Amino acid sequence: MAPILSNTSDVRRVPVAPLELENAIRPPTNLYTHGNPCPATFLSVRKINSGHVIDKTVYEIVFDHHGDLSYWEGQAFMVICHNPDDPNVLEPKTVFAASSRYGDYFNGKTATIIVPLDKNDKTLKYLCMKARRRDHLQLVGPSFEATLLGDYSPTATHIFVAKSGAAIAPFRAHLRHFFKEDIPLFKFAGQVLLFYGVEDDLDSRVYNDEFKQYEQDYPRNFNYKYFNDILQRQGESFYVFQLVVHSGAYIYLVGPQSMVDEVEAVFRSIANQNTWDGIKDDLIKKNQWRVQVYDY
Repeated sequence: MAPILSNTSDVRRVPVAPLELENAIRPPTNLYTHGNPCPATFLSVRKINSGHVIDKTVYEIVFDHHGDLSYWEGQAFMVICHNPDDPNVLEPKTVFAASSRYGDYFNGKTATIIVPLDKNDKTLKYLCMKARRRDHLQLVGPSFEATLLGDYSPTATHIFVAKSGAAIAPFRAHLRHFFKEDIPLFKFAGQVLLFYGVEDDLDSRVYNDEFKQYEQDYPRNFNYKYFNDILQRQGESFYVFQLVVHSGAYIYLVGPQSMVDEVEAVFRSIANQNTWDGIKDDLIKKNQWRVQVYDY
């Protein structure tokens, strides 16, 4: 597919450093282990949506890893933290980076995660309600995930599908790398379709303004869609199917297994009941079908 360059100037882009983070040819994987974790400190914790349903409230957490944790967009790491008010060990949580490799401070020294508040989960409750600036935590990873890009060509087409507030994290990281950061050696000229839904609670979505700004600035490169039922419009689902199966687009699904099953059912109905499994196998071989079951 030929590159599609936006007519909008890049005045909103932010310089990043160190640019050497672009030099690696493979994603860094398992740099830190349980026996040798990466130390970090909390910088900020804030609620980032206006969901009125308590179990759909999402918090953004930024931590300082001092430039010691290299990762790529789409990767995850395990967070190990200790509540000083509770002697019991908190269960480690594997979470996606919601920031690019440069972090939300654009200096390569921080990382951002987003997690839902769950008062029945001691770790999530601590992260959202108890963690304070300069508290310590440890990180393990980063891990290799299906949300790494299937094609790093700047002219590729990517279809991102997320269901639940926190499932948007790896896609937000990619979008910042594509449309927010000023990287001299990387100029994205492909296309991205983002489908983002969170059941029927519209207030549970996060980063809406950020995504709408990208769509405004890069209308020929980025299309942002809301949904309650995945790809529920027949014409839209057929268009996505055509992009993936016939035009070589890469599709990424992040959310509960029920969402993955729903998307597969839509594609199966379009392809034909007897041919979808073979089509999917071919897409997997080509790195075009990328699924990450994620229940946060």
